[in-house]
Amino acid sequence: MKKFCLFLIILVFIVPGCGKDKVKPSADSILAREALNTIDTIKKSYETKDSRNLQERLAPEITESILKELYFEKVDLSFTTRMVTIDASTVTVKLNWQGTWIMRNKSTKNRGIADFVLEGSPMKLIRVDGDNPFHAPSARD
Repeated sequence: MKKFCLFLIILVFIVPGCGKDKVKPSADSILAREALNTIDTIKKSYETKDSRNLQERLAPEITESILKELYFEKVDLSFTTRMVTIDASTVTVKLNWQGTWIMRNKSTKNRGIADFVLEGSPMKLIRVDGDNPFHAPSARD
């Protein structure tokens, strides 16, 4: 009987904790998720040479330089996020990347580390610091 009562007491304390609602994501979490989604959209648009979608996701200052890099036949990029930093007006995503470009039936690989700086709503990429994954390596690079 004592064990049964002890079991009921423990059950009374555990059961109410099981029904809690899910934790609402913070504003920073939502902002970080939006930045990562924007970067993924830019990556996919670059890989498919979707210049219209790139123009929508890139700041005017960098749009032309990235659009000039769409001369490859095919590209496969992969990004690994290392850290997301949120400031008053920008979100910086530090990542490692690697890519394989096919140009004139020749495969060229490259990799690097970059900081993607985004701002605005909807978010746009305003700057790439470090090794730019949207710079297709040429045969002389």
